[in-house]
Amino acid sequence: MSRHHRKKKKGRGHTIAIGALFVAEIAIILIIVFFFIVQGLLGKLKRVNTTPEDVVAASDETFEADSDAGEDTVSPDDLSFDADIEVMSDDEVRNLLLIGQDRREGEGRQRSDTMIICSINTRDSTLTLTSLMRDMYVPIPDYSPNRINAAYIFGGMDLLDRVIEENFGVHIDGNIEVDFDGFLNSLAYIGDLELELTEEEAEYLNGGDWEDQGGDSSDWELHEGMNVMTPDQVLAYARTRKVGKSDYDRTERQRTVMMAAFDKVKDSSLPEQLSIANKILPNLVTDMSDNEVLGYVTTVATHDLGEIKSYRVPVDGTFRSETIKKMAVLVPDLAENSAYLEAFIYRDGPKYAEVLEMDAQREAEKKAKEAEDNAA
Repeated sequence: MSRHHRKKKKGRGHTIAIGALFVAEIAIILIIVFFFIVQGLLGKLKRVNTTPEDVVAASDETFEADSDAGEDTVSPDDLSFDADIEVMSDDEVRNLLLIGQDRREGEGRQRSDTMIICSINTRDSTLTLTSLMRDMYVPIPDYSPNRINAAYIFGGMDLLDRVIEENFGVHIDGNIEVDFDGFLNSLAYIGDLELELTEEEAEYLNGGDWEDQGGDSSDWELHEGMNVMTPDQVLAYARTRKVGKSDYDRTERQRTVMMAAFDKVKDSSLPEQLSIANKILPNLVTDMSDNEVLGYVTTVATHDLGEIKSYRVPVDGTFRSETIKKMAVLVPDLAENSAYLEAFIYRDGPKYAEVLEMDAQREAEKKAKEAEDNAA
């Protein structure tokens, strides 16, 4: 009886072992299939043009004057950018620069009007989006000081990355660029997004003329509060800077759109994600290899990155507004903003305690707003 029992137990264990081996084999096959599917999708990415002919000569540099700018308030010769900026490093943090340029079909490379550092911190499981305001007046290697967005039209990703590293101490590990049409096409594939509007934003969007970007606002009925917004409406929202605090609020709107799109894609099924990637990737341009992109995709997929953190540079109180060469610009304190970036991205440094307070205040305001909405 006891021998029969032991024999039966051995047979069940043998069956379990075979079953486990079968499951492992299936898992390996699925991983291999998934790898080749993803590799095929990555082939749809466009690669950046890095030929010397694509670089603007220093003698041909330009300055984008503002038509409504008054007299210059300071001479470039009177500005000093002396700052001992050290390049930050952390093996568990990778920084990707997301670049948006207002280029239309048939146009060459334009200025980088949207620059967002997307930082993946696997140590703290955080994803941080930090906007660099386009009107910051900074030194540009081998050129005159200029708006930071001029670096992109002069020398592309390489020069813009160098400007960020030398002025703010943040090393950029890779770049992803999208133009005007690519952004709109990508939104169309992701679908409608839920976004919250102020009364002023809703009125402005409903009354705006958005036909130049493919949208007809004549029948828009956006309202204060949460709205389910079409891709045309989302693009108009992301481009709006005549409501609120000009470009300060516009950069926040852009990060809000990115977070909403990321959450929607993240919550979709794997087949849906692959389908979206298949349609979106041809709209993107990168300087990264397939293996590098695959590595970042794997990192995001295998880490619970939690809530996305969102910031903006220059930080309030760390810059002054000036008019230089008929350009309305922001002259940042490079050392101060570099210290803030260390706290934002690396969750470290002398400004980290202050950033934690900023985060806590933002969270408290968010909860108060939710309570107010629920009470109403």
